[in-house]
Amino acid sequence: MKIALLIAAHAYPELLVRLIKRLEDPVASIFIHIDKRTDIRRFKALLRDQKNRDVHLIPRVCSRWGTFGQVKASLSLLRAALATDKDATMFILLSGQDYPLLTPKLMSEYFEQNRNASFMTWARLPWSRWPDAGGLERLTHFHFFFGGDRVEYPSSEPPAKRRLRLFYSLCRWFLPAVRTLPQDITFYGGTSWWSFTREATEYIFRFLRENPDYVKIFRYSKSSDEIFFQTILLNWSGAKLINNDLRCVFWDGRRGDYPAVLTNEDFDEVKISGMLFARKVHPDYSSTLLDRIDAELLAIR
Repeated sequence: MKIALLIAAHAYPELLVRLIKRLEDPVASIFIHIDKRTDIRRFKALLRDQKNRDVHLIPRVCSRWGTFGQVKASLSLLRAALATDKDATMFILLSGQDYPLLTPKLMSEYFEQNRNASFMTWARLPWSRWPDAGGLERLTHFHFFFGGDRVEYPSSEPPAKRRLRLFYSLCRWFLPAVRTLPQDITFYGGTSWWSFTREATEYIFRFLRENPDYVKIFRYSKSSDEIFFQTILLNWSGAKLINNDLRCVFWDGRRGDYPAVLTNEDFDEVKISGMLFARKVHPDYSSTLLDRIDAELLAIR
């Protein structure tokens, strides 16, 4: 089975190159989106030096965390992979801070054993694991991004900065207190990372063509990449889904991070996780862990 690996990267070009080296294989094509706000020169220089085979840089959009730009970047990756690799039957989204725990050949075999199934996490909204209104406020409230600041309207804590308070006051005049969601859609949420079959991927684009107003629901939303795809596929009667994003990730607050940045201390848990990828890794804190994954799990020496 041919797989397409879709990487959404924002930083750390050397880590991205290491990731690509581990993923390059005849059974895999690789598509990379780099956030438009990021200086791409270092990425291009390193990738050019590697003489990668089936690796493709796609046109960039601004994909800042929390914005709809993340959904746009994911759709761009899917669109490019569908058009370029006609043999790919699985499309796997990962970040530039994921790291494989299996070789691409073993990943291909895993998906072959689960043929016709797509993988992602989901729960119906409101979800008790998410704060506030269980994720629905991401859509029913308005979320505006100004540089490094975000304004949510309505909010129990209006912004502290003067210029943002002024903007918030204007919202009271011109915006409804709550945005009404369509009653014929059940909304679901989960993590941003997934693995879709070609059939599911083609359905997503068919659904968007036939339902152009769907995208409008996510205008001025927050973290819509954790709702957008789940909602499309969970409302599709033809979906075959497994509730698993295939990531070894820790949300227990270890070392004060959510999710935790993985270090060598986490190796034993990573090793027995049974997942396809470890998340999230960092060039300054995870290098020993990555060396052990290479040597002990991927047999690269």
